[in-house]
Amino acid sequence: MDMLRRVKIEYGLSDLQWVKTDEIFQSESGKKRIRFWKDKQLLQWHVKWRDEISKQSGILLDRMIRTKDGEPFFICDKGWATIHDEIDGEYPTLGKEKDWGRLIGHSLAYGLHQSDECQRFRKRQEPSLKSVKQMIDQLDDIDPMVKLVLERSYFEANNRSRKAQQLKKRIQQNKLPILTPFSNLENAREVFFHLFWVCGADQPVQGYEPVRKFLEDWFSNNGEDSTIALLDNIDHYFSLKEEQGLLLITELLTPYELDQTVIRLSEKNSETAKIMDDYFKDWETTRKLVILLSGWIEKEREKAVAK
Repeated sequence: MDMLRRVKIEYGLSDLQWVKTDEIFQSESGKKRIRFWKDKQLLQWHVKWRDEISKQSGILLDRMIRTKDGEPFFICDKGWATIHDEIDGEYPTLGKEKDWGRLIGHSLAYGLHQSDECQRFRKRQEPSLKSVKQMIDQLDDIDPMVKLVLERSYFEANNRSRKAQQLKKRIQQNKLPILTPFSNLENAREVFFHLFWVCGADQPVQGYEPVRKFLEDWFSNNGEDSTIALLDNIDHYFSLKEEQGLLLITELLTPYELDQTVIRLSEKNSETAKIMDDYFKDWETTRKLVILLSGWIEKEREKAVAK
């Protein structure tokens, strides 16, 4: 059966037309996106995630529109299908720290609560610096100066990794949240001046990697003052001033940048100048974020002591 005919039957819609086949269609109630899922457990996780975060935070998410029978999905030839509102128009970041802080704070709180329930989702494996060093040694076709920079960066990466390990030893409770990737700020849409977050269909991850990427993008786009305002607003709903904040710092200290850069340089026809420029920017952004977050946590502790 044609997919649009099936959607008409399941949702009681009448006037449908593809905008982009098997992705976006126009209906009498606006544009809609259809997603296909092959993993039912992942689909069920996303349904629950959207419903809970939306309910707890009041933020609009691309929740699964219910069928006529009240179901969040229906079975089809491609597995399972879900329908979502498709919204145009990006939501701003600068000056909207309160809304973003509410979204991230509630996501962290619920994600930490889910940590023990979702055993299938695991933390991203940290890069083996020994393997990174071997890859650097094998880069024979690049500029000698670039290779020298990478070799020096390897020692800096080792230093960062040691600091991360030392910090972990201070943390008694190392429970990590389960989070959906929300590092792409372009996934934020605006509905009547309100934030509408598009969650997508990616596999959730355990740990602070999504927050790290989110903060790196936010800091690069909006600067220090806005990042501090964002942290303050996150803190209204989820405390990053104690051990969870230290876990975030250990994530920032983990030198993924070097690993990713060496992998990119090892690919054929790689643009060395651009890759190295990205590397320097990412490394510097992370360095500044570690200083900012550490200072923010210490400042809050000093306030607590003063009281």
